[in-house]
Amino acid sequence: MTFYPRNAALRVGTLLGGPVLAAAVLTASPATAAPASPQAIPPILLAGDQSQTGAVDISPTGVVVGTTQAPPPANIPGGTSPSTPLRWLPTPTGYVKQTLSLPAGATSATVTGVTDLGEAGGTLTTAAGQQPVRWSVSGLQTTALGPPGSSTTTAVGPGHWAVETGDTISGTATLFARDGSTTALAGTPELAGARIVTAVSIGGPGTVLLGAISGVGMGTTGRAVVWRSGSTVSLPVISAFSIGSACLSAIQPDGSVAYSGVVINPAPAQVIGVHRGGVPGTEVALPTGGRTATLGCSPAGGPVDALASDGSVVGQLLAAPGQPAEAALWRDGALVPLGVAAGETATTAAAVASGGRVILVATTTAGVQQPYLWTNGVRVPLTLPAGWTLRTIVKFTDAGAVLGAVQNAAGDIRPVVWRTRG
Repeated sequence: MTFYPRNAALRVGTLLGGPVLAAAVLTASPATAAPASPQAIPPILLAGDQSQTGAVDISPTGVVVGTTQAPPPANIPGGTSPSTPLRWLPTPTGYVKQTLSLPAGATSATVTGVTDLGEAGGTLTTAAGQQPVRWSVSGLQTTALGPPGSSTTTAVGPGHWAVETGDTISGTATLFARDGSTTALAGTPELAGARIVTAVSIGGPGTVLLGAISGVGMGTTGRAVVWRSGSTVSLPVISAFSIGSACLSAIQPDGSVAYSGVVINPAPAQVIGVHRGGVPGTEVALPTGGRTATLGCSPAGGPVDALASDGSVVGQLLAAPGQPAEAALWRDGALVPLGVAAGETATTAAAVASGGRVILVATTTAGVQQPYLWTNGVRVPLTLPAGWTLRTIVKFTDAGAVLGAVQNAAGDIRPVVWRTRG
């Protein structure tokens, strides 16, 4: 997670990378998938109304949420096009696309995440400003999360939504529950000196990973803070313009978070570890075999899927003299290098699920990125749709669903799902 001011991509961004509306069923078939070996896992390419269609989250039951939009106007540098919120509902053979409702006066919407019940959360653009909302289970109604203005939905958890209110100078965070009750994420010593507090991940009731921003200009620094039922603890890594960004996993229900980055105590040092057990919790260093390791930061600025519910962690051992960059798994505290095969220049572990299941992405000598399911030393290819290349891996659920994004030669972006065994 990059803890820089909002105008430097602080917020979790979209990855452009009841009755059902605008429905289309997508299934894996020879017409949509490249030839695959018998053991390869076929893709399900999700439909989109515009060329830039991205998914940001997938629920434990396989509900996918995201947005679709046209490319930005060519004559407006830095411009954007209105985006439409979408949800894809799983069926036995594919997915049904649903356009989420927009209330009167809303001209655009972004989606941040999805709850365990399939309720999306996001932000509307209206004449009155930004309006954080949650959608109903049916997707046909929205409920405002606070008043409109300078507010955005920054995180969605199993049954909660987090909203940040403020601007590039200051900001506060509030947690909303399904019953409408709210919790101000403030008032602890670790948050007292921060000018911006934003929620970046929700693990469950009372468990939130926060970003606390202090300082201004080149002196801006960010710290990750674990909130647990009104008490907080800061993680050891720090983000700053002079040392770069810390990388963080999503927070688990018990308050555990994996991290990598720089600590200053008193001299700067690169570390990778896990904070286990909430507040106060315990810092556990991960062994690296003498190499430098990282979780890898999300291009969108949010937490990465690097910590499984059973405590397994994934990341990458960085390149060293005579050693290519290599995917890594930490299971029960032990380092398991995942290897670089012949014809590959590097591998990275993009996501992890319980049981030591890893989504490994290999870069070939031709520069092609090929995803695999890695389990107990065995790789199974995740087939890419014909004519599409891998853009990113978003999430790997314990039920075995892998959410990613692919791109074609024309620059179109689509979500893709692979169904592995849970």
